Amino acid sequence: MLRRLIRALKGEQTDNTTGRTSESPDTTSFDHFTDAVDTIKQLKREQRHNEAEELLRWCITQAEADNEFADPPPWYYKHLAIIYRKDDRYEDEVRILERYLSEAATPREDLEIRLQRAKELAENAG
Repeated sequence: MLRRLIRALKGEQTDNTTGRTSESPDTTSFDHFTDAVDTIKQLKREQRHNEAEELLRWCITQAEADNEFADPPPWYYKHLAIIYRKDDRYEDEVRILERYLSEAATPREDLEIRLQRAKELAENAG
C-alpha cells in the first residue's frame, strides 16, 4: 500500500490488476529466471533499484521453486543484498541473506561474511 502511494506521488501509473507500475519489469517476457540477468544488470546500472528488486525477488521465488539446482543460485540473493546495502536497508539485506543460507545446503562463504557485516550495519543503524 505504501509503495503504491509513493509511486502515485511520483506520478507512476499502477495497473490495478497486477499492482505493478508501468515502469516495472515484465516478468512474463522471461522463459526462465536465468533469462533476467541482463535486465537486472541494466536496471542496476540505471539505479532503478525498485524495479531491480522486484525482478530479483521474482527470480529468487522461481529459483526456490525450481528443483533444477541442489542449492539456489546465489547470484540473485547477492545482487539483491547489494541493492539493499546501497539503499541503507540493512534489515532487508540480513533477511535476504538469511533466506539464502536457510535454502542452501552448501552456502557460499562470501555470503556468510556479507551477512555478518550486514548484521553489524543493521545493529549500528538501529
